[in-house]
Amino acid sequence: MDLKKGLSDIVGARWINMEDGVLEGYAKDESFISARRPQCVVKPGTVREVQDIILWANRTKVPLIPVSSGQPHFRGDTIPRIGGVVVDMERMNTIIRINRKNRVAVIEPGVTFEQLMSAVGKEGMRLAMPLCPRSNKSVLASVLEREPPLMPRHHWDISDPLCCMEVVFGSGDLFRTGEASGPSELEAQWRIGGAQKFPLGPHQVDYHRLVQGAQGTMGIATWASIKCELRPPIKRAFFVTSQRIVDLFEFTYELLKQGYGDELFVINSMQLAALMKGKGSIAHVDEIAHELPTWILVFCISGGERFPEAQLEYLEIDIRNIAQGCGITPQNLVGTISSSDMLAVLDTCSRDSYWKCEARGAFQDIFFLTTLDRSLPYIEAMYQTARCAGVPDTHIGVYIQPIVQGTSCHCEFTLYYNPKDEQEVARAKGLFHSASSRMIQEGAFFSRPYPAWAEEVYARRAESASALRKVKSIFDPNHIMNPGKLCF
Repeated sequence: MDLKKGLSDIVGARWINMEDGVLEGYAKDESFISARRPQCVVKPGTVREVQDIILWANRTKVPLIPVSSGQPHFRGDTIPRIGGVVVDMERMNTIIRINRKNRVAVIEPGVTFEQLMSAVGKEGMRLAMPLCPRSNKSVLASVLEREPPLMPRHHWDISDPLCCMEVVFGSGDLFRTGEASGPSELEAQWRIGGAQKFPLGPHQVDYHRLVQGAQGTMGIATWASIKCELRPPIKRAFFVTSQRIVDLFEFTYELLKQGYGDELFVINSMQLAALMKGKGSIAHVDEIAHELPTWILVFCISGGERFPEAQLEYLEIDIRNIAQGCGITPQNLVGTISSSDMLAVLDTCSRDSYWKCEARGAFQDIFFLTTLDRSLPYIEAMYQTARCAGVPDTHIGVYIQPIVQGTSCHCEFTLYYNPKDEQEVARAKGLFHSASSRMIQEGAFFSRPYPAWAEEVYARRAESASALRKVKSIFDPNHIMNPGKLCF
């Protein structure tokens, strides 16, 4: 089969690449998943081209692996399992519309955090984004992966901030979800006041949930509408510290219950040092971590467009009263890190290289969903497993992000290691697998089962796996979309 000829008829020879060096770049990522080269890389520029590529793949039975974020990748989900064609969406990088009135942005999959943050900032808005994402990360990919946003009080549903989307399913059918499903094209909807913000439907099925978390196994999204928030004119950051994480729970729950705080999360000293001082040497990061308390709650408050100073004043009074009742004191400085330092990080993305890569050179993440009050046993299990593997506590970062107004939380362990030290790499790899298995066995909910976890996760969820396979057969009948991922 002449792949280049078939795809050239769709996108043109200029946008097809079969060079060895390029294919090697897509064959692997920073995970422990085995490398495998694709047969070629194609870069569509229009929705019509995406649809034609999928229809061609159905005829030829060639697998397609969708990619939209710039390299490096970290989860193993973009590594071909059985070869095939990587569909890189970077050319489709248009910000279609920014609507401040309805606080929504409509974007193509190639739009990055750096690009969109700048654009919505000019309109007086901000993104509900994850913790300091890398600058070349696709915003659409981030929301499809359900990466946890920093602002739990604005997080109304697990799918937030995704609103509506257009997707070409594996069958080749073009489909729009939610309010965008019709009638007419987007421009006609805009003329009558439509904003593509209501995500539910069409009818009684929320089709966007079939695509979120699917790792490109159902189809390829060609645009999405993303919920934004107004950018506050004034914002302040505070820290609450403790040597025991449980001492932070009561105050955190009170803030969440009463809807106080914008950005809000709990982090350990190693993770905070890596986040704030990632540009320094390894020794410098370790030194900063050593000076910090073991656990830090970070939260921000802000004033709105009208009377922002007055709003901040009463918020601070209320929060300090709550803190006093919990026996703690919010601070503006922790170690050498000030509230202004923290605000600078929360309002930016990692522009040079991803901040986690600079702590020790490489990392692996283990993450799942739980509740804040149930996170302690998982943390203790993580440290116990690490000690058995010969990995020091100082190589483990912990990040707890409340989501959906604090009803649950994203629990994340980052295993930092030096990729040039073979023994350290081996220990990190062994710990990654043993700790992942232990978390799964102890009931952690891996809502985003990437390739390293998928087999073990779905082995414990036979009914869910069976149902998903039936859904897959409907929307991707020839199983051409990223085969080998999830339970497919």
